[in-house]
Amino acid sequence: MITVRHTESIRLPLTDVYGLLGCYQYDILWRTNLSELVQDTPGLARSGMRFRQVIQLLGQAMTLTTEVTVAAPNRRTACESVGGPVQLWEQRIVERTEKGTLVTYELSIELKGWQRLTAPLLVAQLQRQVRTDLEAFRTLVETTPNPLVELPRQLAARASLTSPSTS
Repeated sequence: MITVRHTESIRLPLTDVYGLLGCYQYDILWRTNLSELVQDTPGLARSGMRFRQVIQLLGQAMTLTTEVTVAAPNRRTACESVGGPVQLWEQRIVERTEKGTLVTYELSIELKGWQRLTAPLLVAQLQRQVRTDLEAFRTLVETTPNPLVELPRQLAARASLTSPSTS
């Protein structure tokens, strides 16, 4: 199993950060390997909630069905894949600090069959990706005025651009 972890300090209140990080729909705005994510129900993570995500891994697009296993408001979310070519586990931890919020993002992947041969290369790639993605999240939420209002608008605009038009 490959596990990578990165922590970032974000200059926003914990409740705001959790409100954005705890809603997986927003991942499409900051995760570089994610091309699609559809939740079965909108809003913040709830235990048992599922979502389908299309990620790039090992140079291939992979579709994973993922289920939320932990949803502790303003503290932590965790999820794991329940369908797809790899076993994935992820957690997001938020902690209050004097200057805002400390966010830890941890990702574990268990490769199957021939994929195990790629583990040494994948470790470095995933470490870089998790760091880059969490830095992108920090930049996005710190530079967006009123992110709890503006990011839903960005998400809606993005969805309208990718939805087939009805004529």
